[in-house]
Amino acid sequence: MSRFRLNRKQKIVRNLLACGLLGLAVYAMLGFPPYTVRGMLDRVERRYLLSDLEPLLVERSSRKYSNQFYKNHDNYLLAKSGDTYVYTMYTRSLLRVRPEYGRNLKMGSGALCTARDGTMYVAGPFQTAASATAEVTAQKTTQYYTQATDTWETVRGESHTFTFQGERLGEELFSFRYRAEDHHASWALEGVPESEYDLENAAEEWYSSYWIDLPETGGGRGLLHADLPVHVTLYDEAGNLLNTLDLTVDTYELHFRY
Repeated sequence: MSRFRLNRKQKIVRNLLACGLLGLAVYAMLGFPPYTVRGMLDRVERRYLLSDLEPLLVERSSRKYSNQFYKNHDNYLLAKSGDTYVYTMYTRSLLRVRPEYGRNLKMGSGALCTARDGTMYVAGPFQTAASATAEVTAQKTTQYYTQATDTWETVRGESHTFTFQGERLGEELFSFRYRAEDHHASWALEGVPESEYDLENAAEEWYSSYWIDLPETGGGRGLLHADLPVHVTLYDEAGNLLNTLDLTVDTYELHFRY
């Protein structure tokens, strides 16, 4: 009895099917990670009970740690669903995709303010606005924790308001560059007067927390989470006032690069 033999084309088809099934199995083992913007937004919709998310801003960047031979690819997404705005990130490392890696999703109703890598973004129904300004107020804030009494003491100092001119990125989005052209990196701030700080420097240097009775910490300083007030003013083409918004942005958003 002769044995059935596959010809060359049939072997190619067989191998392609085997590769496809293997790829599908690996994809399933990874938890069906989203690799496209649409897939990421679909995942956000399911997780946060939203629908029809429309992307307003998509930014991509990559970074590599010294102990890695591959790069991490970050996707930053600002999107809207009705009058709800969300900002989130997805990080891909090889085939693995992790949502909200490095920062949590931020959501706002009616408008949203967020920041990343020296630029602040304000999203909202700005179709009739021709220009915008943003005022961000930073105030020196230090918290001291005493373990013996389990209490926090907050000490506040001087404040400063930074003003920025907006750039329109779309009908519902303005950006504001808050990292100065002569920005001083954190490791180079020694000897720099505070009057020369930009908003990024203030967010890093003016918000601190200390555990004062824990010797094992060495009195180390932590960066304090704090919401900074953001006052946005919208103008029409003639320069007339249209509307104002009072939003907030977190110190971590202003300081960290991702």
